[in-house]
Amino acid sequence: MTEIKDIKVQNLTKLYILVLLNLNKHVTGYYIIKKLSEDLNKTVSPTYIYDFLKKLKAKEYIEDVPAQKSKRKKGYKLTPTGKEFTEKIFLRFNNLIEVAVQSKISICASCGVKLYENYHTEEINQKKMNFCCKHCASAYLNSNKSN
Repeated sequence: MTEIKDIKVQNLTKLYILVLLNLNKHVTGYYIIKKLSEDLNKTVSPTYIYDFLKKLKAKEYIEDVPAQKSKRKKGYKLTPTGKEFTEKIFLRFNNLIEVAVQSKISICASCGVKLYENYHTEEINQKKMNFCCKHCASAYLNSNKSN
């Protein structure tokens, strides 16, 4: 019997398939294809999806689940081993995402909350300052006036 090599998850498509499996008790290949299209605007061949699911199943990371509404469709769910595998993968990708996002994070000058996007900006004493909202900007201005 041949041993199956460890599964490599090196792209967003495979990562997102694992996310969908992790978030749902039961997913079908069709659901995965639909969600990749809706959420990531990505068209993926069914062969690519089902080959990846086949590899996950061979490693016993997922198992078949009969579909509730259809006799023809079957779904998949993570096994306990699959949950451990996805946690390791998520941790690896989490570090990459954190590094990418960290450079885009700003801090509210008033309350110190971390800001990622859609924050309020004001120029105060010829310096551009970021705030989580106009109320924090106002509070910051009022506290500096009294000093």
